[in-house]
Amino acid sequence: MEYEWKPDEQGLQQILQLLKESQSPDTTTQRAVQQKLEQLNQYPDFNNYLIFVLTKLKSEDEPTRSLSGLILKNNVKAHFHNFPNGVTDFIKSECLNNIGDSSPLIRATVGKFALVDIITFSICRMAKLDIQW
Repeated sequence: MEYEWKPDEQGLQQILQLLKESQSPDTTTQRAVQQKLEQLNQYPDFNNYLIFVLTKLKSEDEPTRSLSGLILKNNVKAHFHNFPNGVTDFIKSECLNNIGDSSPLIRATVGKFALVDIITFSICRMAKLDIQW
């Protein structure tokens, strides 16, 4: 069964605002945003919002979309084991569907994410199968 997810508009706007604020040259603003983003990792839907911004919000500016993908990439590396069922498949599916995005920046971001995705998910599969290196 395909995992379907739709963002809450208010939550989406809050995350977009944080992504935009994180691009501020002010280090105090950047630190505050970083703390808020870390707190958002406690919410199961946070990574769905990030992949949604990266792959679905084509009207959003490219730096914001790309930043969303880079944060998602870091979240996969750090928090993959905490992802709810279906989220992993949703992220992989959205990346594959957007590997040919018209924007070179978004293609590069999706490509970087895909590489981390393959490595992380492969290592986790090996760990579950108790494969020794």
